Amino acid sequence: MWSTDSVVTGFWTGDSWCRVRELILDGAEWKCPDDVYDSFFRAVGAPSWHDRNFDALIDGIATGSINEVEVPYRLVIRNYGSIDTGARKMVDDFVDLIHHLGAEGCPVEIRIEAKE
Repeated sequence: MWSTDSVVTGFWTGDSWCRVRELILDGAEWKCPDDVYDSFFRAVGAPSWHDRNFDALIDGIATGSINEVEVPYRLVIRNYGSIDTGARKMVDDFVDLIHHLGAEGCPVEIRIEAKE
């Protein structure tokens, strides 16, 4: 089941137009890393047994066949400016991870919005 906070959009892959789902993550209430994981896992329909570390995120995003929602997709983090300091480093590292995966050819993107 896909998150109700998602829209279908697209982006140019260099060779063709690719339709992607935008998955909206709202950082307004994020206080700790678990809040970030919970929001992402809800958006992608992750199984309850999904580990909470970056190796597991790479497996779920790039390798696939774990989450209900598979790439391609664009993550949109809203209310970045409201994210508590207890979650901010995890969010920044997560954003870096998504950029890295995209640079390696995984069809995933991320956009940050300071306010909703």
